Amino acid sequence: MNRRGKNKRLRLALYIASLSIFFVAAFMASIMIGSYQLSPSGVIESIINPGRDPVASSIVLGYRIPRVLFASLTGLVLGISGGVIQTLTRNPLADPYITGMSSGAALGAAIAFVAPIFPYYAVPAMAFVGGVSMLMLSIFLSKKAGAGSMGFILAGIAVGTFASAILMVVLAISSEKAHGILYWLFGSFSTSTWGDFQVALAVSLPALLFVLYKARDLNILLLGEEHAAQLGIDSKRLWLLLLLSASLAVSVCVSFCGIIGFIGLVAPHMVRLVIGSDNRFVLPLAGFTGSLLIVIADDIVRNPLNPIAEMPVGSVTSMIGVPFFVYLLIKKGKSFGM
Repeated sequence: MNRRGKNKRLRLALYIASLSIFFVAAFMASIMIGSYQLSPSGVIESIINPGRDPVASSIVLGYRIPRVLFASLTGLVLGISGGVIQTLTRNPLADPYITGMSSGAALGAAIAFVAPIFPYYAVPAMAFVGGVSMLMLSIFLSKKAGAGSMGFILAGIAVGTFASAILMVVLAISSEKAHGILYWLFGSFSTSTWGDFQVALAVSLPALLFVLYKARDLNILLLGEEHAAQLGIDSKRLWLLLLLSASLAVSVCVSFCGIIGFIGLVAPHMVRLVIGSDNRFVLPLAGFTGSLLIVIADDIVRNPLNPIAEMPVGSVTSMIGVPFFVYLLIKKGKSFGM
């Protein structure tokens, strides 16, 4: 093995080790902090022996663990999906929401908030329907245009803008319910339950496994359709299946927690800057990185030292993501290889 290969393996090992350490620390901190603070031993005791302190056990098992698990799953989904969509569109500044899905999910959720015929628990279902509908419309328009990945990006922008315009109308007529809609738009895990986590996991896990299984084929797609065809890969079919799988996983997660921006943009690039552009490594590590970033952001908004009442998680991820986005924008075309 040459020196370059050894250095790459060393960077990969160090990145995985660092991620693991920070993730375990952030995960434990997420269970400990809050209005009812717990020590590490208290957390372990409440799990192993729940009868000793029923209040602590109820908080840990019924609220904090499902919250951090759902946050971790959402970060995993956004990180992997971001890497997939950046590769499919060959656009380093793309993220899972470029499909118009986020605007559609927001519109669906807003309609559920406002319309009296929908109960509160219908919000996730309407958000999911709205997100998938806008995604399918973007795919349909791009196919009609026949302009490839650029046509899909433009269709996603057009569909997202249209959905956002309708959303503004809904916000204008929602009066007292507008605050709840705006809070949902920036994402929060404050209402996450075991049921939310189980439903999201059941839908997103098969989609993520399929995407990871096709990571090698995704690498081949970067070489061009002709090269992929020579290796027996139907590039158009694979493009559509990967896009639908990634977007479906994102849709089910954001339908419960709301829109959380920039994780799908930042996480894949953090990995590429360290280990290169091989999607067999980039995708799973981008998911792991996305989980870490979201858990840290959720810890920040729940920290008792935070002078502001619990903020939406999306506000923190945007504060992290915008400077990184500007950095990518400046460096685009100079140091990125996909």
